Amino acid sequence: MTKYSTNHLRRLKLLIQHYRRAYITQGALLSLSELASTTSDMREFYPAIHKMVSELLHAENFYVVFYDNANHHYSAQYFSDEKDQVKITEFSSETFSSGLTGYVVNSAQPLLCDETLFNNLVARGAIKAQGTPCAHWLGIPLCRDDKVIGVMAIQSYNPQQSYTAADLDLFSNIGSHTITALDRVKSRELLEETVRHRTQELQSANLLLEKEVQERINAEKLQAALYRISELTASSQDMESFYAAMQQVLAGLMPANNCFIALLNKNKSTLNFPFYLDQYSSSADDRPLGQGFTEFVLRSGEAKLINPEYANALVKSGEIRREVATAGKAVQYSTSWLGAPLLVDGEAIGVIALQSYQQQYQYGEHELGILRFVSQNIAVAIQRKLAAEQQKAHQEELEQRVLESTTELRQTNLFLRLQVEERKKAEAKLFYEANHDSLTGLANRQMFLQLLKQQFALTKRQPNLHMALLYIDLDRFKHINDNFGHHIGDAFLVEASKRLKQLIRDHDVAARLGGDEFVVLLSHLKSEYDTQEIAQRIVLSLEQPFELEQQKIYSGASVGLAYMKPEHSTAEELLRDADKAMYEAKSQGRNQVVTFN
Repeated sequence: MTKYSTNHLRRLKLLIQHYRRAYITQGALLSLSELASTTSDMREFYPAIHKMVSELLHAENFYVVFYDNANHHYSAQYFSDEKDQVKITEFSSETFSSGLTGYVVNSAQPLLCDETLFNNLVARGAIKAQGTPCAHWLGIPLCRDDKVIGVMAIQSYNPQQSYTAADLDLFSNIGSHTITALDRVKSRELLEETVRHRTQELQSANLLLEKEVQERINAEKLQAALYRISELTASSQDMESFYAAMQQVLAGLMPANNCFIALLNKNKSTLNFPFYLDQYSSSADDRPLGQGFTEFVLRSGEAKLINPEYANALVKSGEIRREVATAGKAVQYSTSWLGAPLLVDGEAIGVIALQSYQQQYQYGEHELGILRFVSQNIAVAIQRKLAAEQQKAHQEELEQRVLESTTELRQTNLFLRLQVEERKKAEAKLFYEANHDSLTGLANRQMFLQLLKQQFALTKRQPNLHMALLYIDLDRFKHINDNFGHHIGDAFLVEASKRLKQLIRDHDVAARLGGDEFVVLLSHLKSEYDTQEIAQRIVLSLEQPFELEQQKIYSGASVGLAYMKPEHSTAEELLRDADKAMYEAKSQGRNQVVTFN
C-alpha cells in the first residue's frame, strides 16, 4: 500500500468518525427537542435528560445546578449519584460554589477534569474538595443571553471510564440546547398550571354564579310575594278571601298545608282565629291566653322554630303546656312548628303559624328566615285591611263632604282663572304698547335698540352672519303736514310703514324712531348686493304717489346704509353711521341711497 493510500484511508476514517459524531449529536438534539415537546412536568424532564445522556456517555452520576447571579446562590435542580445521593440534603450553596461547579460558573467554560487536574486545582486553591472524590468529571455551563445560569455535569468513579474531547463536544451541544428545552417545558408546565388554576377559578365562579342565581330566584320569589301581599289589601273583596289569598302566597314560598292566623282582641286577653287551615281540624274556637306555642311566640316577640326536642324542653321548663289526649278526644302533636309574631309599630297584634305532622315536612332556618321577613308585611297588610273595613262606614259621609268642597273649589277656581286671563291680556297689551309705535304698529325706539344690541352681539360672536342698518327719512313730510293737515300726515306715515313691511324679509325688523324717521335692521345677509337691492326697492316704493282721502301725495325717501364692520364696538356706533349716511343722502338731493364709508 502506498503512502498516498494510507493517508487517504486515515482521512476517510476521520471523516467517518466525524459523521458518526454528527449523527449522534443530531440524534441527541432531536431526542431533546422531542422531550421538550412531550414533557410538561419538570419532575419528569430532568430524569428524561439523564436517561438520554446515559445512552450516549458514562452518565450514571448526573446533576443539574442553577446559579442565581443576583444573589450568588446555587440550587440543585436534579442530583443522581451512586456515592453522594444521601448527602445531597447536606450540600449548601457554598458546597457547589467552592467546588468544580462554581469553577465552571466563574470561568464560563466547559471543563474536562481527571484526578490529576482535580488535585492540581485543589492544590492551587481554585476549588475545594467536596463529597466523594471521582475519577473523571465533565461539566458545562448552562447559559441564557450570554449569562451563566447553571451547570450540568456528569462524573465517573471508575478510572477506566474516562471522558474524551469528543464527549465534551457532544455534552456541550446537548447543554446548549437544554436551556431552550427547559424553557419550553417550564412554559408548558406554567401554561398547564395556569389552565388548571383558571379552570378551578371558573368552576368556583360557576358554583358562585349558580348560588347567586338561586339566591336571585329566591329573592325574586320573595319580592313577588311581598308585592302580592301588599296588593291583597286592595284586591280582596272581604276578610275571608283576604286570609285565603295570604295562605296561597305563603304556599308559594314553603309548604303551608297547615296554617293559621291568631289575632289578639282589643284588651289582649283572648285569641281569635280568623283563618285556620289544618288537616285534623276544620276550625279553632276563640280562647283566652294560655301556654301554647302561639302564646310563647307572643311573649318572646320573636319568630320560633319548634321541633319535638325543643318542644319537650319547653314543656319541662314550664314555658308551655300541651293538651292531653282523653278517651273521647285524640290529640295530634306537630313534628315541626313554625310561628312568627305579627308586629305593627313594634307591638304584636297576633301570630301567623305553619306546622307539619308525622315528619311530613321539617321546617329549617331558611323557612324561619322567610317567615320572619314576610310576617312584618303580613301584619301591616292585616292591619290595613281591618282599618279599611272600619273606614268603609265613614266613606259616604266623606265623599259627600268632598263633593261639596269640590263644587265650591271649582267655582272659586273658575273665578280665579277668569281673573288670571284678564290680567294676562292687560299685561300683554301694556307690553305691546310699551314696545310698539302707537300709530304704525312698528317697533318703537326702545324695542328696536334692544333688538339691535342683541343682533349686534350675535354677529360679533358669529361674523359670518353679516348685518346692516337702513336709516330712512321720509321727504316732504313737513310739507304734507302743513298743507294737508296732521290727519293726512298720520295716514301717510301708516301707509309708508305698510310699504316698508312688504319690502323687507320676515326676519328683518322695521321700526319708527319718531316723526318721519324709520330704520330697518337687516340680518343674515349673504352679500352686499342683497342690502343694496332692498334699499333701492324702498326708495322706488316710497316715491310712488300715496292715495290718501282721494288726494295724491308725493314723497320720497333718503336712505342711509351702514354695514356692520369689525371696527364697530357698539350697536350705537352702527346706528350713528347709518344716520350720517342718511343725512349725506338728503344733502345730495334726496330720494337716494348713500352707503356709509
